[in-house]
Amino acid sequence: MKFYIKTFGCQMNVNESEIMTGLLENEGHEWTENPKNADVILINTCSVREKAENKMYGAIGSLGKSKKDGKKNVIIGVGGCSAEKEKEKILNKFSTVDFVFGTRNVTDIVDLVERAKKGKRFLDFSDKLDDFTAHLPIRPSSKHHAWITIIHGCNKYCTYCIVPYTRGLEKSRKIDDILTEAKNYSEKGYREITFLGQNVDSYGKDFGDKKPKLHLLIEETSKMDNIERIWFTTSYPTDITDKLIQTVKNVPKAAKYFHLPVQSGSDKILKKMNRKHTRKEYIEMVKKIQSEVPYVTTTSDFIVGFPGETDEDFMQTVDLVKQCRYDKINIAEYSPREGTIAEKYMEDDIPKHIKNKRFQYLMNIQKEINKEENLKYKDHILRVIQESKTKSGKFLGRTINNKVVMFDSTENLKGKFVDVYIERVSAGPLYGRIVKSEIEEDFEKEENYLTEVFGY
Repeated sequence: MKFYIKTFGCQMNVNESEIMTGLLENEGHEWTENPKNADVILINTCSVREKAENKMYGAIGSLGKSKKDGKKNVIIGVGGCSAEKEKEKILNKFSTVDFVFGTRNVTDIVDLVERAKKGKRFLDFSDKLDDFTAHLPIRPSSKHHAWITIIHGCNKYCTYCIVPYTRGLEKSRKIDDILTEAKNYSEKGYREITFLGQNVDSYGKDFGDKKPKLHLLIEETSKMDNIERIWFTTSYPTDITDKLIQTVKNVPKAAKYFHLPVQSGSDKILKKMNRKHTRKEYIEMVKKIQSEVPYVTTTSDFIVGFPGETDEDFMQTVDLVKQCRYDKINIAEYSPREGTIAEKYMEDDIPKHIKNKRFQYLMNIQKEINKEENLKYKDHILRVIQESKTKSGKFLGRTINNKVVMFDSTENLKGKFVDVYIERVSAGPLYGRIVKSEIEEDFEKEENYLTEVFGY
């Protein structure tokens, strides 16, 4: 059969779709990029924001049309976080959906499809995380950058967040199994690896000694021949250890980048969110990373308009952004997620127009900071790995400290290192031209270029 997978949400969803693709292809099924040609349609969903959930419902409706338009034997399955949250609701609302499955049994996808072929609609939310190993026949979406999920679930129970309810509590994969998967990618010539988790730097705390072990994965993976860059996301501030900071500092292959979600700059709001850190503790941690790790960039996530957020609370968030001087932030207007503590017990009392006003104000502050930070790269050379082609025809690459660079190139450099001279900057990407490529000649050390930019 031919199958099509529509993926919403985070990199973990992408990784899970890669696993389902590999499992189905291993059984002789054929992936298609056109849902009209598919005998099986799988929708991998996200529920972190209301907008993402609305996209899921839209996709179920539009992709289900093929079933109503005469292709009645098409099998449609819905998985991911929204599937965990909505369960029977999806099956009851959409007669075109044949089965709904969870975030912890994507490894069962072949059996789930076979069951659906028998004609009976069903739900299946089995926990099969023990089957999530390096030996799965995964089909990566990239030929040079691999995503490796190292920990599932979340123990934090932030009052606005649905993730602990849709993905369960934290469960780390075994160290040897993760390193086997990383080694497999290295042997295939992969250049970059990203370690994934809802709280990636909590990795290993559930092994018994309650000590995070992400630094061990970075250290061991850095010894693998072809791996040149090692990333990790997403972090939780209180789980960042001194050992992790020093590992990122001292391991050349470790990306000089931390994504550090804070959500608010107000202690009052942080407490209502059930965040485990104070404003002061968070700022001190960011400053420590920025002072100790050369070339490092930091990014963060914010929610504006959380229940009870006053103008004073919001201005404390603005002040935190100015102090931390991130290279990028993600901002969301608060929307209640059904099933969370905030939805059950807190009134959504900030008007929509106030939320939007705060969103725009904070975004404009950050754009100014972005532009100021990016200016230091102008007229310098940066090393990037060429990634993808944009709609404008330019190519996109990324530095080891996560600066996005746009430039003209040719397809045969995808996954290769190129040196780009930065001719202009924006509040977003940097723009330049290639001055040297990996396939042409040897490079100087990348540190030489970054040292020049940062003035070390």
